[in-house]
Amino acid sequence: MLLTYSLTMAMSAALFLAGMAIAMVRAWPRTSALQLTFLTLAFASATVSAAPSVRDLLYWLSAVTCYVPPAVVTILILGECIRALEGQSGFSWTLSLSMALGGFAASLCNEFTGAWLLLIVSASLGARHFFGQQRQIGHHVLIAAAIAVGWIIVVSASGNSTRMEQLPNGGHAISSVLQALIDSLTGLGRFLREPAILVWLGAVGLIALTEPAPAPAAPQKRRLLALGTIAICLACCYFEYFAHRYATGMRLVERAQNQALILLLFGSTLGVRLLVGAYRAQLRERIARSALRGLLGPVGMPASLTMLTIASLCLSSTGSQLRSQWQGLYPYWRESADRHALLTTSPEPVVVIPRHKWTPSLLMTADVTANADRLPNDCIARYYHKSAVYGADTPR
Repeated sequence: MLLTYSLTMAMSAALFLAGMAIAMVRAWPRTSALQLTFLTLAFASATVSAAPSVRDLLYWLSAVTCYVPPAVVTILILGECIRALEGQSGFSWTLSLSMALGGFAASLCNEFTGAWLLLIVSASLGARHFFGQQRQIGHHVLIAAAIAVGWIIVVSASGNSTRMEQLPNGGHAISSVLQALIDSLTGLGRFLREPAILVWLGAVGLIALTEPAPAPAAPQKRRLLALGTIAICLACCYFEYFAHRYATGMRLVERAQNQALILLLFGSTLGVRLLVGAYRAQLRERIARSALRGLLGPVGMPASLTMLTIASLCLSSTGSQLRSQWQGLYPYWRESADRHALLTTSPEPVVVIPRHKWTPSLLMTADVTANADRLPNDCIARYYHKSAVYGADTPR
């Protein structure tokens, strides 16, 4: 079980990285392989560095399954919509079917993703009409219908109403609107303060300046696409905060904030790339005249981006958290191994186990308690085939 869990999480991380690579390749069709490799790794690193909860992003299977795959599918669909609008191209039926199946699967993961994807697909259709492009109504309807079916399955599940009945603070629309606004602005402020995010967006701008000249397109169109993309991502994130506040009466949990981070980071990436493309000639001319002209050189840009990225990762929230908890990771592992040995070898049906003295938040948030019938005691007992498990320093 433990080996399978580790392999599953490793595979999830590999799929996450593969999804990032596909998103970067589709968003940067004229960029070199070396720059695409940098973009993929730097985007993944920025996500991990700024994640509200690294544990929920990398280590907890339930959180990863419900929030990371739908985030990847969402940015892929968003990227395809922007790619088609920018390049004045259309969806093939193969791509539309893939987007429909991916959107259906993603909308089954949680209550937020379906609404996100419906907004993105609707905005894509509206933007095509606004810009006078081929609307491809049938393709958009196919994608939206598959997403809507998955979303309806999730929101109509009886578990949602049962959960709301158990949480008396939920169901207040007006207060949820205001509290969600406060929560989302707080999250946005944290997003804009992250060194890894700022360096990443700067790197995106520099690479956009050095890539081959884009296909002819009106700067006004690129500006509108950039602003629209960022606005849609902000609206999606706000809806996530609101829906969770309305359903539970509590602030959005960190595992769901991870999904919002991935969407907002990718949307900001597309926005910066589009804005730089709109002002590409002017920006290149100004940099060429300034003392920063070496940044666009074949040596200066890779060196500066590498140094800035490494520095930003060290100064990030995750980097600071890792440094502060580094000494506790090995003792925590030893305590876990001793607990495993005790539960495996004890012949007693009821086992009292010591609680952790080392509690690094990178790896855990809760420990065994005095209540054998609640999480995590009941799961631990079932895993080791015990009738009950208690914490050693808590009353029974």
